[in-house]
Amino acid sequence: MESQQEWDIFLHQFWSDTEALAVLIENMPEDNLSNDFIDKKFGTYLRNIDGMLEHSYYHLGQIVLIKKLIIK
Repeated sequence: MESQQEWDIFLHQFWSDTEALAVLIENMPEDNLSNDFIDKKFGTYLRNIDGMLEHSYYHLGQIVLIKKLIIK
């Protein structure tokens, strides 16, 4: 990203996608959370949702650290 505008566009898309995912998860029948995700080897829906959230936090943390280094 090379401008504040690009960063703002990214953030807008990120929060929009996050909200859409939250709605999908909220509307998922609770029983599905313990079902296998695609194939048993991939674990359950709950495990994959949790993993995706943790992975997103990890990368957002990286972005914040890089941004702090750049703005010094």
